[in-house]
Parts: sequence; structure tokens; C-alpha cells
Amino acid sequence: MRWFLRSAVAAAGLGSAAPVALGQYESPPPMMPPVRPLPDDEPPPSGITKSLIVPAPAPALPALPIAPAAATVPLPAIPVPATAPAPPPVPPATVEVSPVSPAKPAPTVAVQAAIPAYPPAGPQSPIRQTRSDESPTERPDRLPPVLPIAPPTAPPAAPPKPPAKLTENGFPLPPAGAKLPSIQVSPRVTPGASAPRTATKPVELPPFPSTSTGKPATATPAPAPIPGALAALATSAAAAGAALPESPCPTTRVCDIGCDPVWRACPQDGPVRVRGWLDGGYVYNTSNPNSKFNGPYNSIDRNAEPMFNQAYLIVDRPLPADGSFGAGFRIDALFGYDFFLGQSRGFEVDRDFNRRWNGQYYGLAIPQAYLEAGTDRVSLKLGHFYTTVGYEMLPATGNFFYSHAYSYQFGQPFTHWGGLLTAKIGRNWEAHAGLVNGWDALVGRANNVNVLAGLKYTADSRLWWSSFALVSGQEQNNVAGLPGVIGTDGNRTRYSFLFGLTPGGLCGRWEYVFHHYYGFQENATAQMNFARWYGIDQYLYYRVSNNLKLGTRFEWFRDEDGTRVGLMNRSSNPNNPPLPGNYFSLTGGLNYAPTANVMIRPEIRWDFTSDTSRRAFDDGRKNNQLLLGCDLVWQF
Repeated sequence: MRWFLRSAVAAAGLGSAAPVALGQYESPPPMMPPVRPLPDDEPPPSGITKSLIVPAPAPALPALPIAPAAATVPLPAIPVPATAPAPPPVPPATVEVSPVSPAKPAPTVAVQAAIPAYPPAGPQSPIRQTRSDESPTERPDRLPPVLPIAPPTAPPAAPPKPPAKLTENGFPLPPAGAKLPSIQVSPRVTPGASAPRTATKPVELPPFPSTSTGKPATATPAPAPIPGALAALATSAAAAGAALPESPCPTTRVCDIGCDPVWRACPQDGPVRVRGWLDGGYVYNTSNPNSKFNGPYNSIDRNAEPMFNQAYLIVDRPLPADGSFGAGFRIDALFGYDFFLGQSRGFEVDRDFNRRWNGQYYGLAIPQAYLEAGTDRVSLKLGHFYTTVGYEMLPATGNFFYSHAYSYQFGQPFTHWGGLLTAKIGRNWEAHAGLVNGWDALVGRANNVNVLAGLKYTADSRLWWSSFALVSGQEQNNVAGLPGVIGTDGNRTRYSFLFGLTPGGLCGRWEYVFHHYYGFQENATAQMNFARWYGIDQYLYYRVSNNLKLGTRFEWFRDEDGTRVGLMNRSSNPNNPPLPGNYFSLTGGLNYAPTANVMIRPEIRWDFTSDTSRRAFDDGRKNNQLLLGCDLVWQF
């Protein structure tokens, strides 16, 4: 009997505790036959209480021998890892058992089973617990009945932690022995009052000599770099008359940094500015023509002779740069070998291009003299100004090469007299439109109003730009004086399309420019037909450093009827119209600037022709020529 009771108690403890400990508890199995209560005179086994409630058996089942009531048996505790906290103990399970017979209720017996604490681990195999007084080899004949146990309840919530002590600024206190880092507290601002400024320590920038003291200047920098900071720094340096700091870009361009790095003899911040340059060079023609003329040229056309091309002076008052309305003016004066590219009929020469005060090789011209009114967004010019058609220009500082392209020399106007309205539209567009008195004429044989208009677009990324411009109106038809052509008027139109590509943006090293142009003159041939000229110019530049830039130019110019090449030639130059045909030139050179004021421009140029009625080079003996030239530009 005692052996049987011990087996029943052990089985009852294992069958009820293991599923709960392993978190795999399911609905309890059907009740086994009830067990009888222990007699009062029979001592219970060790550790058994008498409060067990024994349920009544099912009516259909026969009475079975009553096993002793299960007792609370302490089971050995399973070790818990040190890192995992032990969960709180599961509350005792209370089981009610039906009485032995319906007639006589059985005493209520409370059974408390000590369930070992299991760590919250993964799935485990059931483990049979062994009592201390049980032999390891002892085995019961049958399993005892499994008593139903209530499902485990959730562990009680942990008691709330006491609130942490805070500092006066609302931050928790640091651990004992640690030092609380200092925290800046913004000063209180009275409503309606401005916030106090945060003082910053002046930081020394690269030394800029001041015009008044000659000492390095200091400035208060912004808290963080912002776009345009370099331009603002350069502007302040220019106002102090100083050199610029090294640019973070691989190249430095005047248009990028927003100021002029050139040293000027006269201050540029006054109401009237004065500046200019001197330009002179030398050209060698490998053909050595007897006339010493380098083919049909309007510029650098003398072979193996030093030439003083330009003594250029500008006096101007620009419009306000702050967007306000204002008035200004500009006058350009040029003396040198290039004077005839800036002269006008009815001013430097008469209506038939006969000289007035200039010689054949050197003279004085006023290529620009105009008044201007408006803002930096919209302005109006009245007077004499450069044309907006084409790519190259007369000022030496505006071109990469010493020599000029055919499109500039023979295919477009140089200057206009009239009015021109210019407007900037948004961030990307710029438009201009005006009325002028034809090409290069204040007073000419045919004084007719011509339309001058153009449009330019620049991408936000500054990686490319494009423009279109044209001039159109009635003009004299036989400017070259060709025989058999009746002198009359006719429409003359010329347009230019330009596309520029800068793969590296404003600070890029590469730059490509494509120029296409087309022009025609009505009633310009002996049959009173249209005379046409057109072509393509291509420019490619590469900046090696801030002081050195390489460039190349390839051009094709077609003069179908011989009405353009050789125009406005010097009287002793035998290369006069008509010279119809295709003209090509390939030019390579470099720009070297040892200082910001000095530019040296060596170049090599090869010209050749095709489909010409007569040879155009070496005084009419060759279809090609090779030129080696170089000039020096000094700005002041």
C-alpha cells in the first residue's frame, strides 16, 4: 500500500507539473476513477495534507479501489541560467475531487503541488522527476490518475520603479561618480523682442592687403558654407583691391567668381570707370607672298611684320547692380591695325568707304558710343554698339585666337547704329530686340531700318547653353562693286545659331562651341538673283590650369557667288572679290597668362580652298597657306 501511494503521488506531480513548466499545457485528459479518502486512523504519508477533495465517480463506472490522496511533494529545482531572471512562482493549483459515494460526502482535501521553475527556453523533452526516497530502478506497474490543474496565470506585473531624480534642466542625473556634461541653455526671449545674436569669433581669412592700412583683413564667417560664398568673398576682395584666394574649383574664371582679377590703373568702384588694353603681334606666312599680304584677310593680313593691333580704351558708367533703375553710358575707342573692323560709313569713312582721317594700316575708330537706361534685368541702349549676331568679336580680350574666322571677317556685321532693348526672363532666358540702320552705317547709301533680335537660353546646371540671333532688312546689293550687277537695294538677312557645351559646369575644363550661320542678299548677282553664304564653325577648349588653356577651331565657309570674301580689303591687297568657293581653316593655339593682366596667344593656322574660280592665297598662286602667329595682350 505504501509503495502504491508513493507511485501515485510521483506520477501525479510529474503529469501535472511538466506541461505547465514547458509551456505546452493543453486541455486535461478525462478524469480517472476517484480515489478513496484516507481513514482518520491511518497516518498519511509524509508531506500529504487532508484537504484533498475527491470527486464522485461517473454513474456508469464501477467503484474501484481508492488510492491514497496525492500529496505535495517537493521536487528538485532545475538550475536556471545566471543571465535570465527567474519568473515568479506559479500559484498553487486547487483540485476538487467528487466524494466516494453520493450518500456520504467525502472530506475536502487541499493539494498543493510544488512546481519547479523552468527558464523561458525553447521546446524541451518531458523530464520525469524522482523523489528522494525512491530507488532509481523502482518502476510502478501503472500510471496513477492525472488530476486536472488550472491553466497558469500571467505573472504579476513588476512593481513600478521609483521616478528618477532629475536635474534643474530636466535631464536625469548621471551615474554615481560621472560628470554631468555642460548644456547650453538658450536665453529667454521676451515676446515681441528680437532674439539676441550669437557672437562668433572673427576668423582670419587669406591675407588681403587693405587699401587704407595694408594689413590683412578679417571677416566674420557664416556658421556653415553656403552657395555663393566664394563669389561674396571675391567681391569683398575686389573692393579692397586685392588678389583672390585659391578657388576650390580646378579652374578659375572671372564670370564664376563674380569679380575682375585684373589689376586696373584706375579704380573701378567709382561713378565712372576707365580701363583698357594693348595688343600687338607677329605673323609669318610660309609662302612668303610678294605683296606681303596673307590672303583675303581683314585682320593680321601683313606677313613677317610686327603689328600693333589695338590700343583699346573704355570709359563707362554701368547700370546699378542692385536691381534699381538708373542710367549710364559707354564709349569705346580703338587705335591700331584693327581700326577698319570698327569703323562705320558716314562716321570714320564716307558712304562709299573712302577714308577720312585714317591711313591704310593704322587709324582711330569709335566702335561703341551709346547711352543706356534701365535695371540689371531690363535695359535700353541708344547709339552705336556691337552686333549681337555671331560668336567672335572685335575686342582682343573677347576671343581665344589671334586670327579671326571667315564667318566674322566676311559673313556678318561688326556694329550697328540704333536702339536695342534687352531683357532677362526668369533665370534661364535672355532676349533682345531692336531697330538699327543696317550694317556698319550711320549714314549709308541705303538707309533702311533693319530688325536686330535674338534669344538665349542657359541651363540651370550651366552644362550647356544655346542662342539664336538675326538681322534682316533692306541693304545695298553690290557692296563688292562686282561688274555687271545693277546697283539697287534688296533684303539682306543673316542669322546665327550657337550651342555651347561645358561638361564640367562652371568649373569644368572642357568647353565646346558649335556655330552655324546663313546669309543671303537679294538682287546681288548679274542675273539679279540671291547671293548666299553659309558655313559652320567649331571650337574646342581645354583648360590645363588657371594660367594655361588650349584651343582648336575648325571652320567651313562657303561663298557661293563671290560677294563676301575679300570685302573691305586694303587698297594694296590683290586678294579682292570675286572669290567664290569653299574656304576651310584649321587653327590650334593656346592662351598663357603668367599674370592676370598679361595674356600670350601663340597659334598655328592652315587655310585651304576648293571649288574656287581662282586661287586665293600667295597672290593668286596657291590654294592653301600656313600661318604662324603670336600676340600679347596687356590689360590696365
